[in-house]
Amino acid sequence: MIAGSIPGNAAPDIYDVQDFPREVIERSRQIPVLVDFWAPWCGPCKALAPAIEAAVRKFSGRVVLAKVNTDQLGEWAQRAGVRSIPAVKLIIDGAIVDEFTGVQPQSVIEQWLERMLPPPPTDVVADVDALLAEGKTAEARALLMQAARDPQAPPGVWLRLARLLLLEDQRTAEALLQRIPEQAREFAAAEAMRRVLAFLREPERTLAESPARAPYIDAARALAAGQIETAMDKLIEAVRADRKFEDDAARKRLIDLFDWLGSADERTREYRLKLYDAL
Repeated sequence: MIAGSIPGNAAPDIYDVQDFPREVIERSRQIPVLVDFWAPWCGPCKALAPAIEAAVRKFSGRVVLAKVNTDQLGEWAQRAGVRSIPAVKLIIDGAIVDEFTGVQPQSVIEQWLERMLPPPPTDVVADVDALLAEGKTAEARALLMQAARDPQAPPGVWLRLARLLLLEDQRTAEALLQRIPEQAREFAAAEAMRRVLAFLREPERTLAESPARAPYIDAARALAAGQIETAMDKLIEAVRADRKFEDDAARKRLIDLFDWLGSADERTREYRLKLYDAL
Protein backbone atom coordinates (compact mmCIF):
# COMPACT_ATOMS: atom_id res chain seq x y z
CA MET A 1 0.00 0.00 0.00
CA ILE A 2 1.29 3.45 -0.89
CA ALA A 3 2.04 5.65 2.08
CA GLY A 4 -0.72 8.07 2.92
CA SER A 5 -3.42 5.96 1.29
CA ILE A 6 -5.23 3.84 3.84
CA PRO A 7 -8.34 1.97 2.70
CA GLY A 8 -11.45 3.14 4.50
CA ASN A 9 -9.65 6.10 6.08
CA ALA A 10 -8.47 8.15 3.11
CA ALA A 11 -9.39 11.81 2.95
CA PRO A 12 -12.17 12.69 0.49
CA ASP A 13 -9.65 14.31 -1.87
CA ILE A 14 -7.44 11.19 -1.94
CA TYR A 15 -8.96 7.73 -2.08
CA ASP A 16 -8.37 4.14 -3.18
CA VAL A 17 -10.50 3.07 -6.14
CA GLN A 18 -12.72 0.00 -5.86
CA ASP A 19 -15.31 0.88 -8.52
CA PHE A 20 -13.54 2.52 -11.49
CA PRO A 21 -16.64 3.58 -13.48
CA ARG A 22 -18.26 5.25 -10.48
CA GLU A 23 -15.24 6.57 -8.59
CA VAL A 24 -13.26 7.77 -11.60
CA ILE A 25 -15.34 8.20 -14.75
CA GLU A 26 -18.58 9.39 -13.14
CA ARG A 27 -16.82 11.48 -10.52
CA SER A 28 -14.75 13.21 -13.23
CA ARG A 29 -18.00 14.77 -14.44
CA GLN A 30 -18.22 16.57 -11.10
CA ILE A 31 -14.57 17.40 -10.49
CA PRO A 32 -11.28 16.65 -12.33
CA VAL A 33 -9.86 13.30 -11.24
CA LEU A 34 -6.12 12.65 -11.20
CA VAL A 35 -5.63 8.89 -11.47
CA ASP A 36 -2.46 7.36 -10.05
CA PHE A 37 -1.92 3.83 -11.40
CA TRP A 38 0.40 1.96 -9.04
CA ALA A 39 1.18 -1.46 -7.54
CA PRO A 40 2.41 -2.55 -4.09
CA TRP A 41 5.66 -3.98 -5.49
CA CYS A 42 6.52 -0.82 -7.48
CA GLY A 43 9.35 1.19 -5.88
CA PRO A 44 8.97 4.29 -8.09
CA CYS A 45 5.24 4.31 -7.26
CA LYS A 46 6.09 4.59 -3.58
CA ALA A 47 8.54 7.39 -4.36
CA LEU A 48 5.91 9.33 -6.32
CA ALA A 49 3.14 8.99 -3.72
CA PRO A 50 4.18 11.74 -1.24
CA ALA A 51 4.77 14.29 -4.02
CA ILE A 52 1.52 13.68 -5.88
CA GLU A 53 -0.55 13.58 -2.69
CA ALA A 54 0.97 16.85 -1.45
CA ALA A 55 0.31 18.48 -4.83
CA VAL A 56 -3.34 17.39 -4.82
CA ARG A 57 -3.84 18.69 -1.29
CA LYS A 58 -2.54 22.06 -2.46
CA PHE A 59 -5.25 22.09 -5.16
CA SER A 60 -7.97 20.88 -2.78
CA GLY A 61 -11.42 21.55 -4.18
CA ARG A 62 -10.16 21.66 -7.76
CA VAL A 63 -9.02 18.06 -8.22
CA VAL A 64 -9.15 14.71 -6.43
CA LEU A 65 -6.60 11.88 -6.47
CA ALA A 66 -7.90 8.40 -7.29
CA LYS A 67 -5.40 5.61 -6.58
CA VAL A 68 -5.75 2.54 -8.77
CA ASN A 69 -3.94 -0.63 -7.72
CA THR A 70 -3.13 -2.28 -11.06
CA ASP A 71 -2.84 -5.69 -9.39
CA GLN A 72 -6.54 -5.43 -8.50
CA LEU A 73 -7.88 -3.35 -11.41
CA GLY A 74 -5.58 -4.41 -14.21
CA GLU A 75 -8.37 -4.43 -16.79
CA TRP A 76 -9.12 -0.76 -16.18
CA ALA A 77 -5.42 0.11 -16.30
CA GLN A 78 -5.20 -1.62 -19.67
CA ARG A 79 -8.27 0.24 -20.94
CA ALA A 80 -6.67 3.51 -19.87
CA GLY A 81 -3.60 2.72 -21.95
CA VAL A 82 -1.23 2.11 -19.04
CA ARG A 83 1.98 0.45 -20.24
CA SER A 84 4.24 1.10 -17.26
CA ILE A 85 3.82 2.40 -13.73
CA PRO A 86 3.67 4.77 -12.06
CA ALA A 87 1.32 6.26 -14.64
CA VAL A 88 -0.73 9.37 -13.87
CA LYS A 89 -3.68 10.48 -15.99
CA LEU A 90 -5.90 13.53 -15.58
CA ILE A 91 -9.55 12.79 -16.41
CA ILE A 92 -12.13 15.54 -16.90
CA ASP A 93 -15.72 14.86 -18.00
CA GLY A 94 -14.91 11.19 -18.58
CA ALA A 95 -11.95 11.82 -20.92
CA ILE A 96 -8.17 11.71 -20.43
CA VAL A 97 -6.89 15.24 -21.06
CA ASP A 98 -3.21 14.74 -20.17
CA GLU A 99 -0.85 12.31 -18.47
CA PHE A 100 2.70 11.59 -17.37
CA THR A 101 4.70 8.54 -16.32
CA GLY A 102 7.50 8.04 -13.85
CA VAL A 103 8.50 9.91 -10.72
CA GLN A 104 8.12 13.70 -10.75
CA PRO A 105 8.89 16.22 -7.99
CA GLN A 106 6.01 17.96 -6.27
CA SER A 107 6.84 21.34 -7.84
CA VAL A 108 6.64 19.91 -11.38
CA ILE A 109 3.32 18.20 -10.62
CA GLU A 110 1.93 21.46 -9.22
CA GLN A 111 3.00 23.43 -12.30
CA TRP A 112 1.42 20.79 -14.54
CA LEU A 113 -1.85 20.86 -12.58
CA GLU A 114 -1.93 24.66 -12.70
CA ARG A 115 -1.74 24.50 -16.50
CA MET A 116 -4.23 21.68 -16.95
CA LEU A 117 -6.96 22.32 -14.39
CA PRO A 118 -9.89 24.66 -15.00
CA PRO A 119 -9.44 28.00 -13.20
CA PRO A 120 -10.62 28.03 -9.59
CA PRO A 121 -14.29 28.99 -9.34
CA THR A 122 -15.44 31.90 -7.27
CA ASP A 123 -16.35 30.73 -3.78
CA VAL A 124 -20.08 30.51 -4.41
CA VAL A 125 -20.71 28.54 -1.24
CA ALA A 126 -19.07 31.20 0.96
CA ASP A 127 -21.03 33.94 -0.81
CA VAL A 128 -24.28 32.01 -0.30
CA ASP A 129 -23.54 31.42 3.38
CA ALA A 130 -22.85 35.13 3.85
CA LEU A 131 -26.17 36.03 2.21
CA LEU A 132 -28.07 33.51 4.32
CA ALA A 133 -26.42 34.84 7.49
CA GLU A 134 -27.77 38.28 6.54
CA GLY A 135 -31.25 36.86 5.99
CA LYS A 136 -31.07 37.43 2.22
CA THR A 137 -32.61 34.10 1.27
CA ALA A 138 -33.92 35.22 -2.13
CA GLU A 139 -30.49 36.48 -3.20
CA ALA A 140 -28.82 33.29 -1.94
CA ARG A 141 -31.32 31.16 -3.82
CA ALA A 142 -30.77 33.10 -7.07
CA LEU A 143 -27.00 32.67 -6.73
CA LEU A 144 -27.41 28.93 -6.09
CA MET A 145 -29.73 28.49 -9.07
CA GLN A 146 -27.15 30.16 -11.30
CA ALA A 147 -24.28 28.08 -9.89
CA ALA A 148 -26.31 24.87 -10.28
CA ARG A 149 -26.27 25.28 -14.06
CA ASP A 150 -22.63 24.20 -13.96
CA PRO A 151 -22.44 20.36 -13.80
CA GLN A 152 -19.10 20.73 -11.99
CA ALA A 153 -20.51 22.95 -9.25
CA PRO A 154 -19.15 21.95 -5.82
CA PRO A 155 -21.27 19.64 -3.64
CA GLY A 156 -21.91 22.55 -1.29
CA VAL A 157 -24.05 24.16 -3.99
CA TRP A 158 -26.24 21.06 -4.39
CA LEU A 159 -26.59 20.72 -0.62
CA ARG A 160 -27.61 24.33 0.02
CA LEU A 161 -30.03 24.46 -2.89
CA ALA A 162 -31.63 21.19 -1.75
CA ARG A 163 -31.95 22.66 1.75
CA LEU A 164 -33.84 25.67 0.39
CA LEU A 165 -36.07 23.56 -1.87
CA LEU A 166 -36.73 20.69 0.51
CA LEU A 167 -40.23 21.68 1.59
CA GLU A 168 -41.50 23.19 -1.66
CA ASP A 169 -40.04 20.83 -4.29
CA GLN A 170 -39.13 17.48 -2.77
CA ARG A 171 -38.42 15.77 -6.09
CA THR A 172 -35.86 18.39 -7.14
CA ALA A 173 -34.33 18.42 -3.66
CA GLU A 174 -33.90 14.64 -3.77
CA ALA A 175 -32.32 14.83 -7.25
CA LEU A 176 -29.87 17.49 -6.04
CA LEU A 177 -28.89 15.37 -3.04
CA GLN A 178 -28.21 12.42 -5.36
CA ARG A 179 -25.49 14.49 -7.05
CA ILE A 180 -23.41 14.63 -3.87
CA PRO A 181 -20.77 11.85 -4.02
CA GLU A 182 -20.15 9.61 -1.06
CA GLN A 183 -16.59 10.95 -0.78
CA ALA A 184 -17.76 14.55 -0.35
CA ARG A 185 -17.66 16.14 3.08
CA GLU A 186 -21.29 17.19 2.51
CA PHE A 187 -22.44 13.57 2.16
CA ALA A 188 -23.42 13.09 5.82
CA ALA A 189 -25.56 16.24 5.74
CA ALA A 190 -27.13 15.05 2.49
CA GLU A 191 -28.01 11.72 4.14
CA ALA A 192 -29.68 13.60 7.02
CA MET A 193 -31.70 15.61 4.51
CA ARG A 194 -32.76 12.42 2.74
CA ARG A 195 -34.09 11.17 6.07
CA VAL A 196 -36.06 14.40 6.42
CA LEU A 197 -37.55 13.77 2.98
CA ALA A 198 -38.48 10.25 4.06
CA PHE A 199 -40.05 11.68 7.23
CA LEU A 200 -42.33 13.86 5.10
CA ARG A 201 -43.81 10.61 3.76
CA GLU A 202 -44.32 9.02 7.21
CA PRO A 203 -48.14 9.46 7.24
CA GLU A 204 -48.25 7.16 4.21
CA ARG A 205 -46.81 4.15 6.00
CA THR A 206 -48.00 1.94 8.85
CA LEU A 207 -46.60 2.95 12.23
CA ALA A 208 -46.70 1.10 15.54
CA GLU A 209 -49.52 1.88 17.96
CA SER A 210 -48.19 4.17 20.67
CA PRO A 211 -49.02 7.42 22.49
CA ALA A 212 -46.24 8.93 20.34
CA ARG A 213 -47.85 7.91 17.05
CA ALA A 214 -50.32 10.80 16.69
CA PRO A 215 -47.88 13.63 17.50
CA TYR A 216 -45.24 11.99 15.29
CA ILE A 217 -47.61 11.92 12.29
CA ASP A 218 -48.76 15.46 13.11
CA ALA A 219 -45.10 16.52 13.03
CA ALA A 220 -44.62 15.12 9.54
CA ARG A 221 -47.77 16.86 8.30
CA ALA A 222 -46.75 20.15 9.91
CA LEU A 223 -43.33 19.97 8.31
CA ALA A 224 -44.87 19.26 4.90
CA ALA A 225 -46.96 22.42 5.38
CA GLY A 226 -43.84 24.44 6.17
CA GLN A 227 -44.66 24.73 9.88
CA ILE A 228 -41.19 23.88 11.14
CA GLU A 229 -41.56 24.97 14.77
CA THR A 230 -44.88 23.12 15.07
CA ALA A 231 -43.25 20.00 13.65
CA MET A 232 -40.44 20.19 16.20
CA ASP A 233 -42.90 20.80 19.05
CA LYS A 234 -44.83 17.70 18.00
CA LEU A 235 -41.63 15.65 17.86
CA ILE A 236 -40.74 16.81 21.37
CA GLU A 237 -44.24 15.71 22.41
CA ALA A 238 -43.64 12.31 20.80
CA VAL A 239 -40.31 11.92 22.61
CA ARG A 240 -42.02 12.64 25.93
CA ALA A 241 -44.88 10.24 25.14
CA ASP A 242 -42.80 7.21 24.15
CA ARG A 243 -39.03 7.38 23.68
CA LYS A 244 -38.94 3.84 22.22
CA PHE A 245 -41.54 4.51 19.50
CA GLU A 246 -40.30 3.23 16.12
CA ASP A 247 -36.75 2.79 17.44
CA ASP A 248 -36.39 6.29 18.92
CA ALA A 249 -37.70 7.82 15.68
CA ALA A 250 -38.87 11.16 17.11
CA ARG A 251 -35.48 12.01 18.62
CA LYS A 252 -33.66 10.92 15.45
CA ARG A 253 -35.91 13.07 13.25
CA LEU A 254 -35.29 16.08 15.47
CA ILE A 255 -31.55 15.61 15.04
CA ASP A 256 -32.03 15.36 11.27
CA LEU A 257 -34.01 18.61 11.36
CA PHE A 258 -31.21 20.25 13.32
CA ASP A 259 -28.74 19.15 10.63
CA TRP A 260 -31.06 20.49 7.94
CA LEU A 261 -31.54 23.88 9.61
CA GLY A 262 -27.87 24.20 10.54
CA SER A 263 -26.20 24.91 13.87
CA ALA A 264 -26.41 28.70 13.37
CA ASP A 265 -30.21 28.65 13.22
CA GLU A 266 -31.85 29.92 16.42
CA ARG A 267 -34.43 27.13 16.24
CA THR A 268 -31.69 24.52 16.33
CA ARG A 269 -30.29 25.95 19.56
CA GLU A 270 -33.74 26.39 21.12
CA TYR A 271 -34.99 22.91 20.32
CA ARG A 272 -31.75 21.18 21.27
CA LEU A 273 -32.40 22.48 24.78
CA LYS A 274 -36.03 21.35 24.63
CA LEU A 275 -34.94 17.90 23.49
CA TYR A 276 -32.40 17.72 26.31
CA ASP A 277 -35.15 18.55 28.81
CA ALA A 278 -37.47 15.96 27.25
CA LEU A 279 -34.85 13.25 27.62
